[in-house]
Amino acid sequence: MSEVDALTDEQAIAVLALVLDRDRRLPDLTRARQLDAQISEAAGQPVEIEGATGPNVATADGPVAPGALARDTLAYLAAERPDVAPVVERAIAMTRQGFSAPSRFDPVTVGVGALVVLALQTDLELERTTAGKWRFKVHKKALSDSVLGKLLGKLIATYTGDSGQ
Repeated sequence: MSEVDALTDEQAIAVLALVLDRDRRLPDLTRARQLDAQISEAAGQPVEIEGATGPNVATADGPVAPGALARDTLAYLAAERPDVAPVVERAIAMTRQGFSAPSRFDPVTVGVGALVVLALQTDLELERTTAGKWRFKVHKKALSDSVLGKLLGKLIATYTGDSGQ
């Protein structure tokens, strides 16, 4: 989706927030901060994939810029969920007309990771382990070669500054 690639960082984050807001999945600022803290903890834990073992997340070459992470998430949504593609297109048109992220979401104080996890909630969830730690749980096999695996690797690298392995 070349329209997604052409978005500025600010526009990509706004589009992702608008897509989530349309589906009523955009949390208030307090919940978004809590989610961001949980993601930060989960980024340092092994990723669990249902029915899979061994290395499971594609590596990233260091931290990923928030706008790039938002663009990759939008591209994933448009490709993997055809019903979301028109929503992404409308949100892009809205941002080009001057709309920004909904006021209850502040991308300056909350990491874009919260938006990414909310956008991917059918494929990815945050789960608390029996030890009380947060970790990512993925509902797909063969993650290491998939677009989702690469996206998750980038999300983890955004929080840890490394490859996510």
